[in-house]
Amino acid sequence: MIAILGVTEDDILYFRNRMTVQETLPLLGSVVCYKGTISREEAVVAATGDSVYLAELITGLICARFEPYLVISIGMVYSFSSQLRQGDIFIPERYYLSDVDFSASKGTKFGQIPGQPAFFVSDYGLNEEAEHTAYLVSDRYVQRGYLISGNEFVDKSGPLENRVAERFLSEEGLMAYDNSGAGVALACSVAHVTLLSLKAVAWRIGKEEQRLNYIRKGLEVMPILGQIVARMIMEKER
Repeated sequence: MIAILGVTEDDILYFRNRMTVQETLPLLGSVVCYKGTISREEAVVAATGDSVYLAELITGLICARFEPYLVISIGMVYSFSSQLRQGDIFIPERYYLSDVDFSASKGTKFGQIPGQPAFFVSDYGLNEEAEHTAYLVSDRYVQRGYLISGNEFVDKSGPLENRVAERFLSEEGLMAYDNSGAGVALACSVAHVTLLSLKAVAWRIGKEEQRLNYIRKGLEVMPILGQIVARMIMEKER
């Protein structure tokens, strides 16, 4: 079984519309998941909610209850790199937490939870396959890099870049920010589940003209992300 997790119900709409839903199951409170098949692959689909904390919690519950061998994380990111533009596809290879600091008492790095790695990783081979597939199904630019996640909405350039420069001096690959990705990666790391993330670049932080339409621009990419996933599943079945 695979798990496909978005942040909102809009993120997972493509998959819900194309899966054979066998059950709609309560997961936690008002959060539900949809269990069925996609391209003959058993799948569970859910929206985690817009927070690193919620994303980690819901992903952990999904992994414990359904034991997927693969989690596919879908959603939007906000770019702070000139290489990553609105409408692009971003495939995170590393995930960093921006709201964690035990360095003074535990000797860990900024962003590192004691007993956990300094950053989390997705599957390199799947990342390569996803990038190749993305170019087969669309003409969107695809970029692989590092993602930082936090629990605040960052809408201006400067503060985030400064935080990255101060806290992650050696990580030149950091390119994007979101409010969920590292939470999903943390849960997958603890559960020893393979992770692949496909993200739509909704806007470049600081570009006020993009802020007006960033949700629409991000959602426009979701069907393409769905096509990438569907093609990868079909190729695996051959």
